[in-house]
Amino acid sequence: MSGEHIYRKTEKGKTEIATRANRLGMRERTMLIMVDDKSTRRELLTKNSHPTSEGILNSLLADGYIEIDAGISPAAAAEVGAQATATETAAPAAPPVEVSMPSATRFACRALVTYLGPSADDLAALVEKAKSPGELRGTLEKCRDVIQAMAGRRKAEEFWTGATARLPPG
Repeated sequence: MSGEHIYRKTEKGKTEIATRANRLGMRERTMLIMVDDKSTRRELLTKNSHPTSEGILNSLLADGYIEIDAGISPAAAAEVGAQATATETAAPAAPPVEVSMPSATRFACRALVTYLGPSADDLAALVEKAKSPGELRGTLEKCRDVIQAMAGRRKAEEFWTGATARLPPG
């Protein structure tokens, strides 16, 4: 999807901010609040650089909290949004990531703190102590299990996908 689209909140999005009726998660609500009718998609993703930000933005669009403000009719904007969502759902394009021990370690530590908060300190220390890709993989598996137990399967899968994408073979 183009990074030049400007998004605006729909009535559903404005209502959610005012009432919290649909109980969006903290990250989803934060992204929804950031939509200001001026920032492009690229700018929003730059402001909120969390690994899940692009998916959250796509979900807000697909769920009708925001819409594309491209100076076209609402029906055309909805069609563009629906086509983009269908395309991304069918074949999500993963951004290129650096494959290295430091990259995998940085990602894992950030994700642990994001998903587990201060209780992630001991796990992050274990991740940072890993000396080889094999050792790091074993530690990441333990981290994935802890995230699943404390934060849920979806977050554990996000963690595992992101961490292993950065992990070098070995």
